[in-house]
Amino acid sequence: VNTLDEFNNGTNVYFYNSKPEFNNFSTKDSEFSKVSISRNPQVWVKSEIIDVSKNKVELVIKDYQFTNYNQLKNNSGAFAEALKPITSENTNTAYSILPSWNKIPNADYYEILYNNMVYSNIKGTSFLFEGLAPETKYDFKLRAVNKTNTSDWVPFSSGTNKNPYEFAIKGIKATATIPSQEGEEIENLFDQDVSTGWHSDYEKSKVPFEIILDLGSINTISKLEYIPRNSGYNGIWMKGKISYSDNKKDWKELGSFTWDRNNISKSLDFATHPTTRFMKIEVSNAFGNFGSGNELYIFKVPGSSSLLPGDINNDQKIDRNDFTSYMNYTGLRKGDSDFEGYISNGDINKNGFIDAYDISNVATKIEGGVNDEELKPLQGSIAVSASKQQYVKNDIIEVVVKGSNLQSVNALSFAIPYSQQELEYIGITPLNIGQMENLTYDRLHSNKEKVLYPTLVNVGQKLPLEGTKDLFIIKFKAKRNGSFNIKATNGLLVDKTLNSIDF
Repeated sequence: VNTLDEFNNGTNVYFYNSKPEFNNFSTKDSEFSKVSISRNPQVWVKSEIIDVSKNKVELVIKDYQFTNYNQLKNNSGAFAEALKPITSENTNTAYSILPSWNKIPNADYYEILYNNMVYSNIKGTSFLFEGLAPETKYDFKLRAVNKTNTSDWVPFSSGTNKNPYEFAIKGIKATATIPSQEGEEIENLFDQDVSTGWHSDYEKSKVPFEIILDLGSINTISKLEYIPRNSGYNGIWMKGKISYSDNKKDWKELGSFTWDRNNISKSLDFATHPTTRFMKIEVSNAFGNFGSGNELYIFKVPGSSSLLPGDINNDQKIDRNDFTSYMNYTGLRKGDSDFEGYISNGDINKNGFIDAYDISNVATKIEGGVNDEELKPLQGSIAVSASKQQYVKNDIIEVVVKGSNLQSVNALSFAIPYSQQELEYIGITPLNIGQMENLTYDRLHSNKEKVLYPTLVNVGQKLPLEGTKDLFIIKFKAKRNGSFNIKATNGLLVDKTLNSIDF
């Protein structure tokens, strides 16, 4: 049949509906009822009433041909001019190439062959390739297409630019003195992805605030680049100063900044090029009393090396071999014959000898490392007391080491100088040291001074020492009669994020 009415009134008929209407159930006479919603052509078939459980019904369509008309091809004829692809370092980046070309009047679209893949149906005169490697040459082919013609491939090449962040230090970890808004944590400021960002808590934010950076390696730094949020002004840094440190305790000022309140990237050069691992940013003025930013880059001097803290055997990794080396070098100090050279590089906090802080740089990285859970502030002190002040030859003197108000203590060390003519070190009896490993070393220095270095360190993720308790007993044996008047020096407590305090 030829009409919809004939189809509706007939039986054993078929109807070719060239434009089926799907808007059949909207409210009569409404504005939407006037909207046409049509689909591809359909063939409708209607049979007489029949019991299909008893009778076979078969539909056969003869001489059917599916003609897929390419609606993208409308022009025809030979191309009036040749394609001329163009690339420029002004439009390319370190990670993308943007080829462009002249417009061909009767071309319907263009195709580019890259990496054995054809990118087709390109209507414009440029096409962006992303996710490329910096400073790399790439080969392409370009052609024009219309209904009747396809031009020859035109080969061309282009290269990505130099990576502007080649010397930006990766893997930076940071903590802030103000909380972050959920989903906009401080790590977003250092992930080298400008599409993410950090924002301080909307309710608990305040200025001034500090951000402590752990570069993860020791670098000679050249500059800082701060990329503010790309819309709005809340939290944009406007005034502050930068400091650096070897141990997160003793800070040296590096520079200050005063920046305009806008969304433009800002930078600060460090003329002195200090070598450091830790940096502190103190922001004294930020818009709206918030803190924010899309990215913060710290650059090292181009071509300079990065020293991995704790890699005492210099094999470019942190493992048990480094820990074993530290066990052998505990207490070794400047002036000892074997301290200078690569051992001195193991003195990470630069205090002149190998202590719990230096060893913690390895202990917190091996056996799965430590987690990033928030810590209570490191605090506490250590005191030593002897079982007797006067002794006679062959007496055993016990020195009780007591921790007071300890909190988040992941490692500790101190020094006890003593006379080897009067005393002999016997050993240590642990009392309440948890799972700490005992690295105590009884060392004779090159200047003939005898010093005991009680040193206890958690390896990997272990519970820290907490509270007030007797930790361990140090035992000496008297070689002759005398008085016990030795004292602990160079005491150090360390947490798992390498904060430390002296005692």
